[in-house]
Amino acid sequence: MHFLIMGIVLVMLSGCGVGGFQGPDNTNSNAPSSPQSNRVGGFVSLGPVAGGQVAIYNLNSDGSKQLLKTASTDVLGRYSSSVATTGPSLYVATGGSYTDEATGQTMSIPTATPLRAAMDTVSPVMSIAITPLTELAVEQAGPLLMATNIASANQLVSSLFKFDIVATQPLAPTADAFAQTAVITQSQKDYTLALAGISQMAVEYYNGNGSLSGVLAVLNAMNNDITNYKTLSSATALQFTTALSHFLASSNNKTGVSDINATNLVNAGGQALTLKLVTTSQLPAGVSIYGVQLTLTLPAGVTIRVSDFSDNQADPLVVYSSGVAPADIITFDGKYTPAAGGQPAYLTLAVGSAASWPVGEFATVICDLPPGSSYTSADFASAVSQMEVVDLNGNVIPGVSVVVQ
Repeated sequence: MHFLIMGIVLVMLSGCGVGGFQGPDNTNSNAPSSPQSNRVGGFVSLGPVAGGQVAIYNLNSDGSKQLLKTASTDVLGRYSSSVATTGPSLYVATGGSYTDEATGQTMSIPTATPLRAAMDTVSPVMSIAITPLTELAVEQAGPLLMATNIASANQLVSSLFKFDIVATQPLAPTADAFAQTAVITQSQKDYTLALAGISQMAVEYYNGNGSLSGVLAVLNAMNNDITNYKTLSSATALQFTTALSHFLASSNNKTGVSDINATNLVNAGGQALTLKLVTTSQLPAGVSIYGVQLTLTLPAGVTIRVSDFSDNQADPLVVYSSGVAPADIITFDGKYTPAAGGQPAYLTLAVGSAASWPVGEFATVICDLPPGSSYTSADFASAVSQMEVVDLNGNVIPGVSVVVQ
């Protein structure tokens, strides 16, 4: 089989959303802006919360907090402000109105049970989403909100839901918002649908009626799981994916996405497994590797994150060149095909370069595991097929194979 070079442009996902910092300060504070102020903003969403209030605090080393400013959300749920944060910060959203995705009811965020987000670091421009998932991370980080606790909690919840829960900005759950493919990312779609799944989960499993109390009951169950296992339990994860599938099939779903397999949320709540693809055996004298093509068949339930479901392009954050692969890779194409019709999921990978590379590790693949599973790299021992390792002329190099480590 002739080695096929399929060139792609690797686009790293920023997840910063659309229009997060447009216009003047959205604030009701009388404090003047400092030239050293940080620009902060983002979206408050359960769906989008319009007319809400966001209180922005500095977090002190003793766990106390200092109010810096308050900002209002616009009709899209967007807030922005300039504040002089000096370290870890806390964002507290209350009031406003939003449409609960599962029930279609108009609700508000009670003052007694706000939604919160926390950030451990300071930068000149910060995108801070405030959602049930950032609230979950704050609960994991507390009760004493220190920088290290905040960082680890944000990272853990992000890893379980397969997107950055703070920097990624959710969308309005509408077909128009989801159709803006030139300016939005798959992570933003996944975030939006994850929030809808939590809303549906509250109704189906936690006696929710569309109010925030049902969502908080879901978060409490998730928080208990994460505290005990560092993942969601199989039962809680199944509730989430079942509820999300029900939402996607319901008349309340206006996003245009109808299949959970067209999202990266199939294994939400589960851990990840990092695999290394390695060429083995001795190269013939005077021969070097210039390209590899293969198929990696995945064990049952294992998935790989996708950055574009229009062509099932694997996310470059989880499938990328590494090890001895040269820096000037000109072709790195990973396509993920979900399991369907009794056929397993698989990844097809093509790697090519104008420069040669030796035998050794040449690619990394990070897989998402089903919650409760215990897969290791040993479960991928016979996963590689349709493999070709080629020289500069595209000729297959005999005796060289690819293994998974």
